[in-house]
Amino acid sequence: MQSASEASGAAQRVSTPEAPFVPRPFPPPSLADVPMEYIMDQLHGLASQYWDQPDTADCTIIVPVPYLNPASFFGGPTSCSPFDIMPASATTYNPSGLGRRASEPTLQFAPRISLKLHIDYLSAHSSFLRGLFSGASPLDLITTTPEELPVYNTGPSGPLNVPANRLPRLMPSTPDHPVLFLPIPDPTSFHLLVHWMYFGHTHFIEECLLQGVVQWEGLARNVEYLGLTADIKIFLGRWYGDWLRPEAEESEVASDDESTAETVIDGDDVGESLGDGLAKLQLDEPAFISDGAGKDDLRGRDRAVRPVSLSAIDVSALPVFD
Repeated sequence: MQSASEASGAAQRVSTPEAPFVPRPFPPPSLADVPMEYIMDQLHGLASQYWDQPDTADCTIIVPVPYLNPASFFGGPTSCSPFDIMPASATTYNPSGLGRRASEPTLQFAPRISLKLHIDYLSAHSSFLRGLFSGASPLDLITTTPEELPVYNTGPSGPLNVPANRLPRLMPSTPDHPVLFLPIPDPTSFHLLVHWMYFGHTHFIEECLLQGVVQWEGLARNVEYLGLTADIKIFLGRWYGDWLRPEAEESEVASDDESTAETVIDGDDVGESLGDGLAKLQLDEPAFISDGAGKDDLRGRDRAVRPVSLSAIDVSALPVFD
């Protein structure tokens, strides 16, 4: 039976509201005069000490995976996913969206991936996450309630009305460990970009593109959504030029489509928005098919939504990056 002091302590814990997240500017004031390139180089050099280390993580990213068909979501016994290719990370997968704290939003019980990560790596590479963790996000995600969140502006196509519970936002968390609900455009490729943020290389992204387990368009939309640095845009531009653009030329795509595609692959103009480039690259599917569907599958061009395989549930079975 609980003592009076224990009962009083429990009641106090229940009634005490959660403290707000303390913003984390990046770079910190002590490194304000240090070149960002040097900071990123140092972070990459220390990546092996922090990758797959949930005990030292200082944030959690929750990515909803809105696949409604369980059979297609889990994949077949011979299917391959990015989780099968990339080394382990502090990642868990919840197919039902359950296991929530009582104070958490319902999130419509969406299947989701949870990643325990380090703010410095995310802030160094993503202008969107840096703004959010600094407390000055363009979307005011920290200071506004879900009902007050603004509407996405998708450019020429006009605003996109997104339900409040599908917008990125901070969830109930401790002041020093924010939990971010992040509905990115392509959930299946997000952790590949996270690995790139830690280590600075694109080996696993390239392998997944070659095997057709992620798509170029999904990666590009994630890059634009997160506001990632120029080097990953250059990589995607070169990939498009090496693998996808030749197929379009062989299929006699109109010259005006080809010229607009160049805005994505021009390494000398990395400031060009990948989102704008994608809007111009919405070519008809047959334009990319010249030698059959198999060619598409091996070049990151398949438009089908691919599932996260069952192996994502137990990532401890995957090899640890050395």
